[in-house]
Amino acid sequence: MDNNFVIRPHGDKPYHTGVAVPIFSLRTEHDFGIGQFSDLKVLAEFVKRSGMDIIQLLPINDTTIFMNWKDSSPYRAVSVFALHPIYLNLSPYIDELSASLKKQYASEKKSLNQLKQIDYEKTLALKWKFAGEIYKKSGKAILGSKKFDAFFLENQAWIKPYVAFCYLRDHFVSADSANWDKKYEIYSESVWIDLMSDSKIADQINLSLMVQYLLHLQLKEAVDFCHSLGIAVKGDISVGVDRKSADAWANPDLFNLDMQAGAPPDPFSAVGQNWEFPTYNWDKMAEDGYDWWTRRMKSMAEYFDAYRLDHILGFFRIWEIPATAVRGLLGHFSPALAMPDWEIENYGIPFRAWGIERFTEPFIKDWVIDEYFGRDNRDYIVSQFLDYTGDGNYRLKAFVDTQRKVESLADTPDWLIEGLYRLHENVIFVRDHQNQFMYHPRIKMLETLSFREFGDEFKHKLERLYNDYFYGRNYGFWEEQAYKKLPAIKGATDMLACGEDLGMVPDNVPNVMWNLQILRLIIERMPADGDFVSDLVYTPYLSVVTTSSHDTTPLRMWWEEDRAFTQRYYNEIMHWGGEAPQFAEPEIIQEIVKRTLNTEAMLAIIPLQDWLDMTGDLRIENPAEERINNPEHTYHYWRYRLHLNLEELRDNEGLTDFYHQFIANTRRSKNE
Repeated sequence: MDNNFVIRPHGDKPYHTGVAVPIFSLRTEHDFGIGQFSDLKVLAEFVKRSGMDIIQLLPINDTTIFMNWKDSSPYRAVSVFALHPIYLNLSPYIDELSASLKKQYASEKKSLNQLKQIDYEKTLALKWKFAGEIYKKSGKAILGSKKFDAFFLENQAWIKPYVAFCYLRDHFVSADSANWDKKYEIYSESVWIDLMSDSKIADQINLSLMVQYLLHLQLKEAVDFCHSLGIAVKGDISVGVDRKSADAWANPDLFNLDMQAGAPPDPFSAVGQNWEFPTYNWDKMAEDGYDWWTRRMKSMAEYFDAYRLDHILGFFRIWEIPATAVRGLLGHFSPALAMPDWEIENYGIPFRAWGIERFTEPFIKDWVIDEYFGRDNRDYIVSQFLDYTGDGNYRLKAFVDTQRKVESLADTPDWLIEGLYRLHENVIFVRDHQNQFMYHPRIKMLETLSFREFGDEFKHKLERLYNDYFYGRNYGFWEEQAYKKLPAIKGATDMLACGEDLGMVPDNVPNVMWNLQILRLIIERMPADGDFVSDLVYTPYLSVVTTSSHDTTPLRMWWEEDRAFTQRYYNEIMHWGGEAPQFAEPEIIQEIVKRTLNTEAMLAIIPLQDWLDMTGDLRIENPAEERINNPEHTYHYWRYRLHLNLEELRDNEGLTDFYHQFIANTRRSKNE
C-alpha cells in the first residue's frame, strides 16, 4: 500500500472504523464540567473493545475572544497553536492545595458534572481559578524544569505572542488590540520585553505558559496511550482564525482584516454563512513558502495521525464578505475572475446605459417594501429608513446604509432587522473587493425582487450570464490556486490528509484531491451532484464516509425533519416497503450505519450519537439534545455533552461486543 495512505499506528491496514466526538462532549468520572484531554484514554479503551481503531475530534485550540459562552465554538481560534485551557485536567495537582481549596474543588466538580450540558463560562472561570492556585504552589518548579525549557524554546515563535495577547486581552477586557494602549497595537519582541519586565505581569503570563505546557503533556500522554492500543487520532484544522486573535495580532500582514470569510447559501443556511474570520493574504503567505501554515501543520503532527482540513474549498477560493455585511449573500468568491462592464454588456445587458447603480445598489420601490415588510408598514419604513430619489425609487438612509449599521440598531424587532437586511441584499451584481470597477453576479441573484422587475428578455440574458459565471468560468483558475497552496500544506507532515469538500463544489475539486492524495468527505444525505442522496455504492476508496457531522442533525433528528424525504429514502434507498416509521428506531439507525460501513471508503467514522442510537436502552430520550451545532446561527452555544460516562460504555460488554460483531459483519473487517 502507498505510504501516503498509512495511518500511525496501523501500517498498511486498508479499512478503518471509528468514532467522531468533540473533546468537550466527553464525560468521565474525573471530569470538571466538561470533557478533558485525559478522557481520550477511557474513550480509546471503549473504541478498542468495540472493534474500532480511530478517534476523530473537533478543533482543540484556545478560542477565548468574547470571554463568554460565545467562545464555545471550537472553530473560532484565538491561536491555531495554543491548546484550550478548558481541557486541562486539574485533578493530578489538587492534592497539593489546602484542605479548603480541595473541598471547594470537589464541591464544584460534583455540581458541574451533574449538569446535562456544559456551563462553559462557569467551568472555564473555575479552571482558571484553580490553575492559579496550582501556579502559586508549583509554578516555579514546573517552569524551572529542563523539559519546560525545551518546550518553550521549540514553541516560542507562537507562544510568546499568544501569552502576551492573553494578558493584554484580560487586562483591557477586550480581545481587540485597537482598544489597548497604542504601544501594544501590534506584537513585537519589544512588547514581550516590556511586559515581562513587570514582575506582576510576568506572573500572569507565566501562569498561561504553565497551563499550555501542562495541556501539551496531558494531550501527548493521552495520544500515546491511544497509540499503545492501536488507536489513531484524527484532528481538525479550522478554516480560519478570529480577526481579534493572537495570530492576527502577531501577523497582521498574513490576513485581509477588512474582509470576512464564510460560505455561500447551502442546505445549512439560505442566506449563506458569515464566519467573521479575516480571509488569508495568500500572496503574502507565499513569499516565505507558507511558513505559517508549515508551522501550524507540524504543531498538529505532534498529536495527530490524520487531520480533517475544514472547508478545503477555501484553498481553491473562499467566500469573501465585506466587513460591512452581516449575512453571506453580499459576498463573492475570492480570488475569482470578475467581470468588467463591457463583458456584462456583451450579454445584451444595458449595464451602463441604465446606470450601474440599478444593478449594484439596493433596488427599492413601493412594491418591494410591501413584499418585505407588509403594505401596512410601508409608510413607517419609508419615513424612518428611506430617502426618495425620484421615479418611484428609494435608497437607505445613512444610518442604516450597511448591514452592520442595521445590526447595531437598539430595541428593533427581528422582522424589521430581517427586512432591512433583505433590502441590502436586493442587488444584481456586487463590486469586486479589490477593484470596484469589476463585478460579480450576486449569488442567488435570480431569486431577488430586483431580478423580478426585469422583462423576460433581460431575465434570460441575466440567467445565461449567471450560469456562465458560477458554473465553469473560474474552475481552471481555482484549480491553479489550489495547486499553489495545498501541496505545501500537505507536504509539511506525514499525517493522513482529509478534506471537508461539502457545499457548492466545482467539478474539478475531486480530481485535485485525488491527485494530491487528500481524502474526500462523503455524507449520504448531502450529495454533491444534485441527486437525491449520494450513491454509497460509488464511494471512492480515498474518502471518509460518515452518517452525520457536527453541523448536521444526528440521524434520529434528521429522520423526523422531512416526512416526504424520509418516506422516499425508506422505500428507494433502504428498499424497505410500506410506510416509513415516524421515528428512527434502532433497526433503522443500524441499517443506515451498516450501509455506510459497507462502502469502499478507507475511513468510516460515525458520530458517537449515531453509534449510541443503534441501541434502544442507551439512546437519549430527546434526539434534539444530541445536536452539536446549528450553522444557521453565527453564534451557537456548543454545549452538547454525553448523558453517560465513558466508563459505563467501556465496561458494558454487551454493548462493545455488539459493536464489535456489527463491524465484523461489514466490509470494515476485510483488512487483509
